[in-house]
Amino acid sequence: MLTLEKLMDSERELATGNGDTYRRIMTDEALFVLPGMVLDAEECARAMDSSPGWDEVVLDDARLLPLEEDCAAVVYSFTGLRGEDRYRAWLSSIYVERDGVPRLVLHQQTPLT
Repeated sequence: MLTLEKLMDSERELATGNGDTYRRIMTDEALFVLPGMVLDAEECARAMDSSPGWDEVVLDDARLLPLEEDCAAVVYSFTGLRGEDRYRAWLSSIYVERDGVPRLVLHQQTPLT
């Protein structure tokens, strides 16, 4: 069963992880809808391999939307800090459960201005 706790654990791993973290958590067909672009699973993993990562992340105000028995969406606010830079956005992710494990199929970001 996909719970808010399970999905937010996966989201925290992704927020602080590298490309291998993404490869482990997402499905092969996953898509990432980011500001100005759409990346497939491997494009996103490669981008994370070359990313400097965040110094600190805050995931807050999470909500779960069950879609099917083995599918759910999670929506939350995200703040990422890297040096003096700060990125704030609403994030949403859709997961399916495969062999008892949450797997990411779609991720979308709406930056806050």
